[in-house]
Amino acid sequence: MALLGLGELKWRMLRRVLRKKRFRFEEARNMSRNDKQHFQWLLENGFFEDLGNGWYRITEKGRAAAELGQYEVP
Repeated sequence: MALLGLGELKWRMLRRVLRKKRFRFEEARNMSRNDKQHFQWLLENGFFEDLGNGWYRITEKGRAAAELGQYEVP
C-alpha cells in the first residue's frame, strides 16, 4: 500500500471538524474558492460521511488522515 499526501487545504478541512460529532459544510470551510471541490473529493473518497439534511460526519479513514496528512491507497 502506498501513502499519498492530502494537500494542505484538504488536510485543514479534516482538522477543522476532527473533534466534532457532526458538522455542516460551513464549519469545515477554509474560505478559499476551491472549498466545494475539496469537500466533494473528501466526501467521495470516504473521509466524510453524509448524514442527510446537510449534516456530515468524519469517518475513521478521515480521522487517520487528519493526524498525518496522508492516506493509504491500495
